[in-house]
Amino acid sequence: MSDKLYIRFCFCLGLLLCSKSGISQITKDSLFLQHLIGKEQYNDAITFTNQLERKYPISTQAQLQLAYQKGFAFYSLKQLDSASVYFAKVSSESPFFSKSQFWAGLSDSYLRDFTKAEKYFKAINSKDSLNRSLQTFELAGLALLQRNQQRFDSLYKHLDPNLYALQKQQANYLLYRDDILKQQKKSGFKAGLLSAIIPGAGKIYAGGQLGQGISAFLQNTILGLQAYEGLRKDGVSSPRFIIYGSLFSLFYIGNIWGSALSVKIKRQEFNEKIDEQILFDMHIPLRTLFN
Repeated sequence: MSDKLYIRFCFCLGLLLCSKSGISQITKDSLFLQHLIGKEQYNDAITFTNQLERKYPISTQAQLQLAYQKGFAFYSLKQLDSASVYFAKVSSESPFFSKSQFWAGLSDSYLRDFTKAEKYFKAINSKDSLNRSLQTFELAGLALLQRNQQRFDSLYKHLDPNLYALQKQQANYLLYRDDILKQQKKSGFKAGLLSAIIPGAGKIYAGGQLGQGISAFLQNTILGLQAYEGLRKDGVSSPRFIIYGSLFSLFYIGNIWGSALSVKIKRQEFNEKIDEQILFDMHIPLRTLFN
């Protein structure tokens, strides 16, 4: 059965069941839309919301819900730009407003638009204790993404350690914080200096590359010894000294430069990996509490 036939079949079945129970048309459409999203038929849900947007006036309750449902469908499809746009359309009068602000903030966190993400998180009504805890949690995650340690420490103090839905993710936050601090302390200059003193030591310092460090040490040692032997036996003008001396210089300088560059590369790889983990932990409580 094609997707279009599936939609029509489910829609007609929903109408038949709802008509017998005397449920209003808006409720029928809403239930069917929730059915599509529950079945993870997100493309079909977006198509259906497009139809409903033309069907209902902007002021109706149905329209208040449609923007949230459409935003969630886009988010589930990882179309985060569109998700953010539709979550932002949910008005403050809607019962879906707080949920929408959380999802909009997370969408923009993934898009690395941290200014917008913070605006959405802060717009949430924090009078509700659960919303307040979740708001603080998401803002703390945002601070980690921005590498703002002082802001993170300040927010983390206000997290509720007894809230079961956030306990594991809060513990992970502390691990990420410590890992970020360790990574930030590593210096390209120091890596280069270590490799200048002991070839290969900078690579080990940069990212625990023991094998590469030992390899660089052996290469430089062998070339250096060959150059020294050529100099000792045949003098400065000997072909052996010139060849091995040139190779040693090339490998020695390259090792220093490569060690300094390794810190930058490792930091970039680390940041990408840790950001992915932070965003995943920011996502989990929303998925758990809102579904």
